[in-house]
Amino acid sequence: MEQSREELWPYFTDPDILAECAPGCKEMILESPHEITAVLAVGVGSVKPEFEVDAVVTNIEYPELLELKAVGQAPRNEFEMTATMKLIEQDDGGTIVDWEAKADVSGTIVSLGSRALKSVTNRLVKKYFADMQAIIEEGKGAESKLEAAPDDSDTDFDVEIESP
Repeated sequence: MEQSREELWPYFTDPDILAECAPGCKEMILESPHEITAVLAVGVGSVKPEFEVDAVVTNIEYPELLELKAVGQAPRNEFEMTATMKLIEQDDGGTIVDWEAKADVSGTIVSLGSRALKSVTNRLVKKYFADMQAIIEEGKGAESKLEAAPDDSDTDFDVEIESP
């Protein structure tokens, strides 16, 4: 992207913008500066679960790093995920967005096979970043609202986060 990290940061840390870009997002609520709840409907073939998601921002280093962990539950389906986003400034002043997520998925959605899951995941990620880029290029206002959870915050799940 042509923008600096400081220009891009608000877009990737504004839950309203994130909700607008996240495929299948029916609702996203900022419960606190480090806790987000959401409802996501994701279709993989004939399986179309609607996940209730709880996410916690685990680390923020403005304007370059955002880490979060999330769990999602739907009837007969569940996932745990960690995601890391790095904004890497380039010599020409532009920025590369390096994004990585690791998820453990269980339930009926797994029966569709890893190839189908990977295909759908890749499509959803591409759509998210295309929508985000369109919003940024449009110049829509964004406000950074996320903060890392305090070290003593109580989360209902435990997921290891690995640096890439």
